[in-house]
Amino acid sequence: MYGEAGYFENNDYDGVWDRMNSNRFFFRENPNMKKILKFIMEKRIEVGERLPAEREMAAALKVGRNSLREAMKVLEMMGVVEIRHGSGTYLKKTDVSASGESAVWLWTHRQEIYDIITVREALDLKAIDLIPEEKYAQVREDLKACVSAAKKTKLDSEKLMLHDLEYHNIIRKASNNDVLLNICIALTGNIYDKRQVLFSQPRYIEQALGEHIQIANAFGTGDVNQVKLAYMAHLASTRFGIENAQMGKEE
Repeated sequence: MYGEAGYFENNDYDGVWDRMNSNRFFFRENPNMKKILKFIMEKRIEVGERLPAEREMAAALKVGRNSLREAMKVLEMMGVVEIRHGSGTYLKKTDVSASGESAVWLWTHRQEIYDIITVREALDLKAIDLIPEEKYAQVREDLKACVSAAKKTKLDSEKLMLHDLEYHNIIRKASNNDVLLNICIALTGNIYDKRQVLFSQPRYIEQALGEHIQIANAFGTGDVNQVKLAYMAHLASTRFGIENAQMGKEE
């Protein structure tokens, strides 16, 4: 899950965060954060416990102490740790994996997720191009039926992920291109954790279902450009959801 992390250059630290409101932040990428989060999980550090001393952690993670300090400041802004001057750094939350509603995990993996979404968007737009116009009415009905069935179930994250896969596969199957379909399924599997986190957030669930209806209605217009616009708006919304994921910082 964690790849090789480079160093966070000191001259990149200026303006590392911009405070957007009382509990939501935008950050620049800091690859050492992943090393720290992995260290916390592997050492099974509990909430309230003090992390090892800075010198010890820097040696264990093979990073410079300044780089470690900068990454810790970002994690403090995210509400993951608390830095107590003269005492040490303490863990405040443990949802640093993809389980539950970990927006922390979602944010730290966002670039990987964006790359996959970009490829998926290109493939899905091609699938839309390949759907014969005479199939549009049936695709619209199938998509609306899929959303309707999802709304009748208990909207837990697992069922909604299955709904999302089924929904998008209706479009891909209508293209009659099995290679494209299988590639998209594989890509979706690669972002399973992202989907699990997003579908744990009620606001995103409601929004995603509404956007699925909009895509279905776009097929009802018979205009391929309207379908593409609705689909691209849906993916733009997904990217925005990742970028603005609630970091769980307390008021």
